[in-house]
Amino acid sequence: MTDSLPLLETEIRSLLDNPPARSRTARELVEHTLTDGYAHALALDGHRLRVERRLRDLVRSAAAAGAQVADVSRELAEIDTELARLRALLSTLRAHAL
Repeated sequence: MTDSLPLLETEIRSLLDNPPARSRTARELVEHTLTDGYAHALALDGHRLRVERRLRDLVRSAAAAGAQVADVSRELAEIDTELARLRALLSTLRAHAL
């Protein structure tokens, strides 16, 4: 997990705990948080693609150790979990803000 993801998730959950934003300032905060969240999701997607490529290269390599493949597979699964959780939170926040 990246260092900023827990902070972003906390910010999203905090916004979800409040009534939908009606003031301009509150809406701007929601929009800013959504933008940050989508940017973070895109960065995670890029990282996921790099890890997936590394896994593919390891599997094709005759010298790859089973432990390496398992470690990279685990990393890929963790990224997938983070992405799914973040996308669900962003979707919920977007619906909450409308």
